[in-house]
Amino acid sequence: MTDPASSVEEHRARVLAGVTPLAPQVVPLADAQGRFLAADVVARLSVPPFDHAAMDGFAVRAADVAAVPVSLPVSGVVAAGDAVAPLAPGTAVRIMTGAPVPPGADLVVPFEWTSGTDPVEIDRRADAGRHIRREGEDVRAGEVALAAGARLGPAQLGLLTSVGATSVAVLSRPRLAVLSTGAELVAGQVPDSNSPTLVAAARATGAEAVAFGPAPDDLAGFRALLAAAAEAADVVVTTGGISAGDHDVVKAALRDDPAFWFGPVAMKPGRPQGCGAVVASDGRRVPVVTLPGTPIAAYAAFRLYVDPLIHALGGIPWLPGRAPLAEPVQAGDRTVLLPAVLADASGAVAPLPGHAGHSQRLLAAADGLLVVPPSGRLLPAGTLVEVLALHPRPEEGLDG
Repeated sequence: MTDPASSVEEHRARVLAGVTPLAPQVVPLADAQGRFLAADVVARLSVPPFDHAAMDGFAVRAADVAAVPVSLPVSGVVAAGDAVAPLAPGTAVRIMTGAPVPPGADLVVPFEWTSGTDPVEIDRRADAGRHIRREGEDVRAGEVALAAGARLGPAQLGLLTSVGATSVAVLSRPRLAVLSTGAELVAGQVPDSNSPTLVAAARATGAEAVAFGPAPDDLAGFRALLAAAAEAADVVVTTGGISAGDHDVVKAALRDDPAFWFGPVAMKPGRPQGCGAVVASDGRRVPVVTLPGTPIAAYAAFRLYVDPLIHALGGIPWLPGRAPLAEPVQAGDRTVLLPAVLADASGAVAPLPGHAGHSQRLLAAADGLLVVPPSGRLLPAGTLVEVLALHPRPEEGLDG
């Protein structure tokens, strides 16, 4: 008797069951580009670190220029990085942008408002505090400078440097191993396109990824390679070997293991699916997702099930995109994944014509995969459907 097919949502829940985020990593700031903060960063230093001039001019006491015009002797010059002495009443100091404001000065008169000479002639009045950036006006020492969850781009790294951070705790990048199977791959009769495709997909999502295999079609060889992959990874993805054939090595090697499930999922392409876990020598529970061997089915299933798993291990939400249909699409009795392209500037998507279930050329030309839910009815143009982007933007992944 054939098992009833699971829905896509049921199988995704099965893949994610029991998965917990990996422990955060502490990395030098220089290596944190594109990563996500795992903890708040508290400022060690204030920004700015001291009162300084916001522009070139003359540092004065506001009381000395309350009535203009006025002429003040220039008692010195201060540039960025200089030590400063208190400003004597009734005098001015020539000051450069970024230079520390002398104690006693509470106003910087822009150079353009003065004669630029010694004594300096000032004929324009300004209130106290003008053109001075105060210590800590941006961030004060002891405050949270950047909250957990922030993605670290150039501006964020600049802020963290300014507040004195040299290293940060970031969400981990899961390590993923791709293990392809098939005697035809081992013999070189068919190129193993699944391994480079899925390794690249994992890296685009932010994981570290490496290919193992292809594995031979014998149980001992496959099990040995699976064990090696689990030792090196946080999640293992296999391709091929899970249908009902005599040489389906993945299913044959694992179907009696109570930690594994194999069965049909109501999706096209990619009906045969499986998942489970193995225990590494250090006691880690390593999830294993077994995908079909057909390249389109493997890639579609990777985006449906492995992408969410990578995100769950990395500790960030997985949020599939949605877009309106540019034209009517007929839904079937199962979830159908269709290569699609952006149809116009509004973001509407249209399926590419052709045999989507096995055409790698169509997949290469697509912008995304439409996830058409089962209903058996015609979905009119404008219907919002789930879309799995085939070219994730950096901010959608764990490294960005």
